[in-house]
Amino acid sequence: MLRTRRKNERMNILLLTSDFLPNIGGMASHALELARAHVGNGHHLDLVHPVFGRGEWHIEEMEGFTVHKLFIDSQTPKIKHLRYIRAVRDYIRGLHTSAPFDVLHWHDLTPNCWTTWTLRNDMPLVWTNHTSNYLEMFDSAVGRFKIKRFLGHADAVISPSRELHEKSAATGIAPERNFSISNGVDARKFHPDNSFGVIDKDYAIDPARPVIICPRRLEPKNGVEYFIRAIPLVRAQKPDVQFIIVGGGFPEERKRFEALLREAGQAKDVFFTGNVPNASMPKFYALASIAVLPSLMEATSISGLEAMASGLPLVGTRVGGIPEIIDDGHSGMLVEPRSPEQLAEAFLVLLRDAVLRKRLGTGARKRVEEEFAWPEIARRTVTVYETAIAAWKQRH
Repeated sequence: MLRTRRKNERMNILLLTSDFLPNIGGMASHALELARAHVGNGHHLDLVHPVFGRGEWHIEEMEGFTVHKLFIDSQTPKIKHLRYIRAVRDYIRGLHTSAPFDVLHWHDLTPNCWTTWTLRNDMPLVWTNHTSNYLEMFDSAVGRFKIKRFLGHADAVISPSRELHEKSAATGIAPERNFSISNGVDARKFHPDNSFGVIDKDYAIDPARPVIICPRRLEPKNGVEYFIRAIPLVRAQKPDVQFIIVGGGFPEERKRFEALLREAGQAKDVFFTGNVPNASMPKFYALASIAVLPSLMEATSISGLEAMASGLPLVGTRVGGIPEIIDDGHSGMLVEPRSPEQLAEAFLVLLRDAVLRKRLGTGARKRVEEEFAWPEIARRTVTVYETAIAAWKQRH
């Protein structure tokens, strides 16, 4: 049974995520930044990070919170999820017994939706919906049924975009359990005053020439192909532009993109960095004149917010949560997805007008400071925790 607590009192929070450092994807970044912000706002936090694979379980202190890394043997695929659920459940119950948590907040759909189901009578449960897999499942009746079953035990569901929030409602998540809170950004780490610097000896970026940065992994949903196809259209009118794609994964996609560039005679001064640590990203944004999110599917893009915090005008597609961070004509420009032509047109408008670039970059920074800084996102998240705790107590 949870202790009685006063509203706005310091909380004991458990974050559960199967995606965390050293991974550098959006969910991993979200979990890290939310943990930091909760601690900065005065709460106590443990983060449990289970992964499939062999390794030694260990506990480490990180920036004021505790990380518990659990390795679950995946050599028996037919029962690996059952083994995972049992191991993670038992570990969390042990932690909860020694220092009861006020709330468990988890960050992936499966298998942790099943893990948390086994903990539904132990503590209040909150889920944040990061996953494009959710949108794919929503497209079928069977998928929507599964979503409802997966999330029926959550005391609250947080969606980082209006699209995901609406789809949660459509799958039967009641209004009193359904919340929308965007992703956030560290506005102290990402800011317009980062200086141009040498990132790596492999990059020969010329600071006298414009750079367009695409901070995207090469996953098909991120729409990098359409950015690649826009490059010849831009260079037909502005041949001096340099392009940099910061993100890795999907080696076959990279080979395909490089072949497209060679066929178009545009491979020169197009740089693929592969995966880079988030700590290096401020320097990459400092290289750039313009940032782009050519996504086909998106929640609230953390990399987009990082670019905006860095004072860059952001060109993004009208999908998912991107229109919620870009105020078209004030902090960036919106275009239709799957359109190299519209991407190129937006780039050319910005490249030709330094005053417009500056105005949109300043607007982007201002919007981040007012709406998307992590301490504020964490405070909004705690209000959801309060609601979930009250709902859980009513049932128990």
